[in-house]
Amino acid sequence: MMQLCDLLAPWFHYAGGESLNHLTLDSREIGQGSVFVAVPGHRVDGRDFVDTALAQGAVAALIHTDDPAQHGHVSQDKGLRIYFFQLQRQLSALASQLYSLGRDRIKLIGVTGTNGKTSVTQLIAQLSDGLGQQAAVMGTLGNGLWGQLVDSGNTTADPITVMRQLEDFDSQGTTVCAMEVSSHGLVQGRIDAVPFDVAVFTNLSRDHLDYHGSMDAYGAAKQRLFRFSSLSHGLINLDDPVGRQWIQDKRCKGLVGFSIQGQEGAAIYTKEVKQHAQGVGATLVWPEGEAKIDSPLLGIFNLSNLVAALGALYLSGYPMTQLLTQVSSLKPVAGRMERFTTPEGITLVVDYAHTPDAIEQALRALRGHCRGKLWCVFGCGGDRDKGKRPLMARAAEENADCVMITSDNARSEDPMAIIQDVLAGLDKPQIALTQVDRQQAIREVVTLASSGDLILLAGKGHETYQEIAGKRLDYDERALAAAIARGGK
Repeated sequence: MMQLCDLLAPWFHYAGGESLNHLTLDSREIGQGSVFVAVPGHRVDGRDFVDTALAQGAVAALIHTDDPAQHGHVSQDKGLRIYFFQLQRQLSALASQLYSLGRDRIKLIGVTGTNGKTSVTQLIAQLSDGLGQQAAVMGTLGNGLWGQLVDSGNTTADPITVMRQLEDFDSQGTTVCAMEVSSHGLVQGRIDAVPFDVAVFTNLSRDHLDYHGSMDAYGAAKQRLFRFSSLSHGLINLDDPVGRQWIQDKRCKGLVGFSIQGQEGAAIYTKEVKQHAQGVGATLVWPEGEAKIDSPLLGIFNLSNLVAALGALYLSGYPMTQLLTQVSSLKPVAGRMERFTTPEGITLVVDYAHTPDAIEQALRALRGHCRGKLWCVFGCGGDRDKGKRPLMARAAEENADCVMITSDNARSEDPMAIIQDVLAGLDKPQIALTQVDRQQAIREVVTLASSGDLILLAGKGHETYQEIAGKRLDYDERALAAAIARGGK
């Protein structure tokens, strides 16, 4: 238990002696010792639920205000109400007051970038687990101890959930936690108080411009992670032009470069890279030595993800030679270049690629594993950056032999209208296949494909739903691919 006066002490003096053991943004979670935190949100304003939270027994309600004159004002109107100037920006720091980490705390690794965050965090957890460490993950596939992930809904959770979860991991003896850090989470201050030890940058390409407005603003949002005072190192992908700029930034301390393309200045890099039917082989070089590795993960970009994961753990203090003993036994990340093969010899690869760069990189990577035609089945999300649509079309057309355009999460938009936007980006739209029903589109392509062909199913990855007309419908592309692989055409 903590006293409310101690919780608020860094911001203003409060004389009350109430005790609390729980902070929540959700009035439905009120229990004994709960303090309700009322802030405006994207869709819902928590201040509308203050009366409900207090009626349900909340110790107090901390209420966001944009008026500095109200900061620290206390009211006893139907319960204890305390007004907090710009509380929304202080949530992470507030949560860190109540939910704290021990002295010999967990090693925290934050991973940011347009593509690869999920793969890198999952690989960090796999490698750590293989060494007998208790690992945890927070991100797109869920939060929890490795092998026990619980769906979280967002790439980066709200500040209170983040700090509460980290305290829980720490109390369970977790030694490593890898966290996906989104640009939204950074801009909104969701992880401001998280004491990261190592930060990783994977790459930057067009995404979320509907939110950030420009690529410069998008990049600046992600670079915030590398200015956290707690960092010992920042690991930067020098194969990305933005990474080559960031490595020169003197405001960021402990920056280390990595590369799979032989970029000058990389401290951790690969050479003698060779793709083969089952994965990628290479020689890994790091400051103390070099060794041959054979990764079972498809695609050159997955080699980059692997090097990022190895580098992050190496910079966290784990011997590289021990880490490399785990590489050959790594498993594909769910919905990330996950392979299924039919009895006829047709390969389906399920991947979350949903940006122009991700589709291009996935198709280029798969070309080296394809003996026949390379197909791409994809769609574009509704109510998101429409400028991506023609760019995704171009990436598919330029890197695949055959293209099927279908639906993704159309949300409130007309799926056929989205398909028309995509077609506008093709040089030869007349030769592209279209089918609004995604499952039917995939089955049509499988029927048309021949032995040796490879079909990239891009965009859904691990997701188990489709959002259409405001409803979430059950749809699991991994399960569909597995069923097709079992039953064939």
